[in-house]
Amino acid sequence: YMADRVLLVDDDPDTLRLVSLMLQRQGYDVEAASSGTQALKMIGEETPDLILLDIMMPDIDGFEVARRIRSTASSANLPIIMFTAKAEVEDRVKGFEAGADDYLTKPTQPRELFAHMNAILNRSKIPDTAISSTLSADRGQVIGVIANKGGLGVTTLAINLAVMLHKEYRKDVILADFRPGQGQIGLDLGYRKTDGLNYIFGKNPNEVNTEMLTEKLEHHPSGVHILPASHHPRDSRFIDYAEHYEQITAHLSAETNYFIIDLGSPLSQTSRKILPLCDKIILVVEPVPNTLTQAKLLLDDFPQFGIDLDRIYVALVNRVQSGVQLSWSQVQETLDRSLTVIFTPIPELAYQASADGVPVIIQHSDSLTTQQYHKLAAKLL
Repeated sequence: YMADRVLLVDDDPDTLRLVSLMLQRQGYDVEAASSGTQALKMIGEETPDLILLDIMMPDIDGFEVARRIRSTASSANLPIIMFTAKAEVEDRVKGFEAGADDYLTKPTQPRELFAHMNAILNRSKIPDTAISSTLSADRGQVIGVIANKGGLGVTTLAINLAVMLHKEYRKDVILADFRPGQGQIGLDLGYRKTDGLNYIFGKNPNEVNTEMLTEKLEHHPSGVHILPASHHPRDSRFIDYAEHYEQITAHLSAETNYFIIDLGSPLSQTSRKILPLCDKIILVVEPVPNTLTQAKLLLDDFPQFGIDLDRIYVALVNRVQSGVQLSWSQVQETLDRSLTVIFTPIPELAYQASADGVPVIIQHSDSLTTQQYHKLAAKLL
């Protein structure tokens, strides 16, 4: 169980202290902001589940804070309760017009506050259920590929797995990159225009549809359909448009046998939304003690995000020949988990494949690495 995160925004220190204590005693995870500017900054860094928002603040008032939250795609549907001493009808109307879901005046009985909060939180979780229902209908398997840090080969694995499933097992496959600003799949496969998804992010999530998305797919010579993400750093602003990615997953998984998602690293708001929707998750690790410590922490956190550990497949990637790395048995012991596949080092082959825009298993179809992808695909199937 993961406690609901509440952001309390109020410029009065006593209110922050007393209400925070009251909410914590009810089991909420509470963060506090003493100004509208601070609140917006905190929301940009990590989205809370609910905001309790005062109106009268010295820098940006609560009305403007609500309007800015509603105008940003990543926070547009964030539940907001105006919690203020302003009790006039005009203020209430203005609050709802700014985007508040509810409006409570101080002082409020704690039981009433909790009741309103629980009602709003329960209502806010309905869209996730709706998405899950869509996904559980007639659709293909959703496979997410992730690591606890960058540079471990997530993209290389996602590309070659997708090609293997299509080439050897005759499966329809869509390979998607969910890392705008860091998109690597398009670059590795020779595409230089990778910003097609930016058009989707300009739409309301509810407007996203299958036709719109299939127009953005690239048909790779391997037979795999590719949904690349922008490689331009400025487009990293789209990384946490989680609701858009939920819609993409729901629509495109219904159009293919396998929908493979490069989620990269580290764990983003989008990853937290998408991972519970995956039928299988491949965690990429390397045999380095500090990296494995982080990977173990990530594994331990998965159940809190609604992820069943039976869905996790661990891929050990040896990137360099070295006698100082841990053995595969030590990796299993550290993670307290069996390895699904072990990839031997191929730095030169991987570099050449990326430079040529050709997946390793096509460029070197008789290599040991290709056999290892066969093994991984067979286990997933």
